[in-house]
Formats: sequence, structure tokens, C-alpha cells
Amino acid sequence: MIGSRINKEYNHQFIKIRNFIDHIFLVDYTEQTKLHPVKRSVEFFSPIPPTDIPFFTIKNELKLSVDGIDFDNLSFVREGLILSQCESVFFPHVSNSDSWILFCELKYSSTSLRNNNNLQKAIKQLYKSRYYYFQSGIINYSNTSYLIASLPIQSEPFLNFVVSQPMLTNLKRKKNIVLRFKNSVEIIDEKLIQV
Repeated sequence: MIGSRINKEYNHQFIKIRNFIDHIFLVDYTEQTKLHPVKRSVEFFSPIPPTDIPFFTIKNELKLSVDGIDFDNLSFVREGLILSQCESVFFPHVSNSDSWILFCELKYSSTSLRNNNNLQKAIKQLYKSRYYYFQSGIINYSNTSYLIASLPIQSEPFLNFVVSQPMLTNLKRKKNIVLRFKNSVEIIDEKLIQV
């Protein structure tokens, strides 16, 4: 369901779908390679993690078939303008109106003093990406949306940033959004991710 709706609304994203049946490791080489002749950006690794950069992990002990799309500057465009988005989205290959969807944003900051700014920006990017999919009818309220901001260079919990529990509870109750700041998650089944 999710994949076919992406194909209908965002065919240019659909053709980039990659399928995984093992653990997935998400990285963003943008900052690391910005001065190199060969630029790299968001990349997925599976089942072996990269050795040259810290990463975000999606544990998949269940070996559930999962689809992933790395977003780029052409993923969401309106009237010629590039819209803000997060770095990637994942969802069960066989999905329905109860399936989860996972939006990820990574920030490679080694200093916790920048966490507030980095994570606030990540939250906006995650919200916007989910909003585009929600407004397009790709997902609906019954699809739990996991919005995960990661700081792969730092250990959890991330210092100098707090979101109130009432805000997190309201997001879940009113919009079926689970917002977390983690460097890894684990797929439980087609309907649930442990964060």
C-alpha cells in the first residue's frame, strides 16, 4: 500500500526504493565529503555496517522485508522550489493502513552545545517529510509515524536537548506520531518499532 501510493504520487522516489531483509545502517557522507572531488550523501548499508563513519541502525532480527528511500534535493519540489525534508523513509514492503513508517534525520555534530539547534532543525525536517506523505494520502492517521532524529557521533541520551513528555504524548495521541532522539531502533513487526 505505502509503496504503491508513493509510486502514484512521487514516481521519482519510487524508482529509488531499495529492499532490505536484514539490519539497515543509515549514514550521511555530505559533511565528510564536501571538500572531496567525489561527493557522497545519504547511503544505506546492509547487512554489514560501514567502517568509515558513525551510523544510525535499524535492527531487523525479524528479517521483515523493508523498503527504504533516500531523499535528495529533488524528492519534494513545489512550483520549482526545493522543499525541506529529512534524509530517508522506511516502511514494510508489504504494508497496509496499520503499518508503521519511519522517517530519519541524522546530524553529525560532535559537540553537545549544538544539540538544541541541530535537533530543532531535525524535528522540522521530519515533520515536513511526514506532512508531505500525509497530505498526499500515502499514509493516514492509522499508520504510526516514527520520526527519529539521530546524532551518530554522540552517545544517548543527547545532552542539552529535552522535549517534554506531555508534548510527546500529545503527538502520539493526536497525530499517531512517535518522536524520538536515538541512534538505533528495532523492528518488532509490521505495526510496531521499538524506540
